[in-house]
Amino acid sequence: EYRPFDLTVNCRNTQAIHNEVMKLYRGSVRPEVRGPRGRPPELIHADDQAAAVQAVLDRLCGEEDVKPRDVVVLSGHGRERSAVYNDTAGRWRFTDKRGRRNQVFFSSIRAFKGLEAPVVILCELDSLAEETRDSQLYVGLSRARNHCVVVVPAGDD
Repeated sequence: EYRPFDLTVNCRNTQAIHNEVMKLYRGSVRPEVRGPRGRPPELIHADDQAAAVQAVLDRLCGEEDVKPRDVVVLSGHGRERSAVYNDTAGRWRFTDKRGRRNQVFFSSIRAFKGLEAPVVILCELDSLAEETRDSQLYVGLSRARNHCVVVVPAGDD
């Protein structure tokens, strides 16, 4: 007996994130955004995505003083197949439990649907199936409340 309900107001994202999310939105009702202006999402091209994610974490959690528990890394892969999750060369360690003080939560995009975090880093998007690519990018981008960083292979847009 559930009826579909169109959301008319985006209260989760900043305006900058909302503007990027709306490029992938396919609904009939165009929600308005009420969040703050915010900073634009970042796009980082990298040959080594694991190293790039570590560098982003160094910047965010080091220089910008973001708490590691406020950052979520979302991948097109699950933990078992993820080069980012399984990389042991970097300073930052990943966990599948939210709220760990000195660890960063890692999840596949699909598993994180319906959840949110202050900061989201999207990575390993090259393996997304063409038929679900826009949908998964929409989900990944829209999970970020304050800031989103997208890491793609060098040469991708």
